[in-house]
Amino acid sequence: MSENDSFWDVYWETRLQPMENLGKRSAILAASRLIRQLAPQADRPLRILEFGCGEGQVIGALLDAHARECSRSASIGIDYSQPSLNRCRHDYPGLHCIHGDFTDGAMLEGLRASPGSFDLVLLVNALHEVFSDCYSSEQNEIDVTAGKQKVEQALAGAAGCLEPGGWLVLFDGLEPSGDPEQAVRIRLRDHNIRREFDTFVEEYQPFQIEFNELESPLCLKLSRRDLTRYLTKSIFLGKELWQTERLQSYQYYTREEFQTACTRVGLEITELRTLTMNEEKWRYRVEIETPGVGFPDEHILILARLS
Repeated sequence: MSENDSFWDVYWETRLQPMENLGKRSAILAASRLIRQLAPQADRPLRILEFGCGEGQVIGALLDAHARECSRSASIGIDYSQPSLNRCRHDYPGLHCIHGDFTDGAMLEGLRASPGSFDLVLLVNALHEVFSDCYSSEQNEIDVTAGKQKVEQALAGAAGCLEPGGWLVLFDGLEPSGDPEQAVRIRLRDHNIRREFDTFVEEYQPFQIEFNELESPLCLKLSRRDLTRYLTKSIFLGKELWQTERLQSYQYYTREEFQTACTRVGLEITELRTLTMNEEKWRYRVEIETPGVGFPDEHILILARLS
């Protein structure tokens, strides 16, 4: 590890300490590493674009840290939430914030027509919202085929905004590989957690959750897919965020589907990692009793270069 890397390790450890979202931290660290690699080779300050920037925690932190390497005025954050963008503008003055839907074709054309494309595009916890927006009232759940097509279109839109040789940083939820319908036996730790589980089943909108109660109210059988859905949402139960989180599926692509989609839109993956941030919290709630079945990978982090 170089002296420069050691400095950044300390910097980010201090800067990101208050950030509760550990996933965003992983994305920021990966993007910072990329910026430090790209900047010495560039003949101008780097331009960053973030789709679904929210309050600007990711792009804002990177622009603050790399003020010399990146152009704040030429970087853009896009989000459909006006209150989030207002906070972003307040916290990160000078960053160009656009209110709108980053899957909108006219908006993407406008971005491509702006002076110069982008050196780095960020998609941090954004594409699962695109997938979740394809909820079908007729099916009473997300239209999976339409949702996956919309995700790939959004990914293609992100790739289309990159300079030749530009980079994408993608961080999001992960659908487990293997047989999603494999039956898994679990034991909930206590009756309060069972009540929370029932709330999840009743209020989770994206998909119908199916389970069987076994020899006791705490012993349940459900599919691997539905167990993953429950676990990744369980940390929000009883919190204000649940009212938003219950409307969104964090899972949409498997690892293999991410790889295939990136290839189809002209992105070459140079780094792919799966991460689990909340296993300790899951173990507090659930014991998995089926032999050979462990807790699922929760997130995927991809660094990809435009071919």
